[in-house]
Amino acid sequence: MELKQIHYFTEVVKQGSFSKAAEQLYISQPNISNVIKDLEKELDVTLLIRTTRKVELTDTGKLLFQYGQQIFQSLQFFHQELDDMKNRKKGSIKIGIFPMLGMHFFTEILAEFHKRYPGISIRFEEDGAYNLKKSLIQGELDLVVMPLPIEKEEFNFLPFLKGDLRLLVHKNHALANKEEVAWSDLQNEDFIIFREGFSIRDTIFEECKRLGFEPTIICESSQWNFMIEMVSIKQGIAILPQSTQKEIDYTDKHIKVLRLTDPQINWHLGIAWRKESYISNATKTWINFVKERIKL
Repeated sequence: MELKQIHYFTEVVKQGSFSKAAEQLYISQPNISNVIKDLEKELDVTLLIRTTRKVELTDTGKLLFQYGQQIFQSLQFFHQELDDMKNRKKGSIKIGIFPMLGMHFFTEILAEFHKRYPGISIRFEEDGAYNLKKSLIQGELDLVVMPLPIEKEEFNFLPFLKGDLRLLVHKNHALANKEEVAWSDLQNEDFIIFREGFSIRDTIFEECKRLGFEPTIICESSQWNFMIEMVSIKQGIAILPQSTQKEIDYTDKHIKVLRLTDPQINWHLGIAWRKESYISNATKTWINFVKERIKL
């Protein structure tokens, strides 16, 4: 059994037909068909049930496809690691973050990192916790910022940022004169809130439900700055996270930031990566750099 045979077979399964697989591999359809027939003959099994509309896997076909994917993933990891060995201190990292983290944490640390490692590029993907976690599991991202607790069986992680939730209102809002506001005081307010997939949204809904009311949502967004602008033009209130490292200050936009109590809800974030996945030297360098910076 040769790698070419396994490659052709897995491509047919992925594409769902011999013709599409042939197009993808830039070979003729009879060629790919003959290779798989030879493979079936060599193994003395039927791998594919051929119909006029599509191909279906037999039990042995499913088994080979499973191992075939593992083989090519291992080869991919090999080439990645080989490239890292050839290009020390060079590479790229894809990190999933929440929209608000860029301005509150990663701008400063990114500047310091690039000064020390100019050959490593970093691309940030912004989304909610659910979608980021899904992308990490699927191998589309190298690292992801997640709210704790994080599943220790599936991920390694580095706790790095914590804080609480703050209420943002316009300076002329009825609540603006208070130093702190109870969650129960928000029953009749119009909420500008993160869209589905963001853990803070779930926290807000859970707390409102506990107090016996459902928040009135007038706007949903994934963009921190847009939510700030909506509050600044008196369109509603927003609840956003504040880290212990940096205070939220939007006085220039006529916004008052208030502490939320009864209860005060704390949050803690970690940078996570998959336990069973290949971690590039560039990614390891970033993780170690963040560890160093946290200790400062």
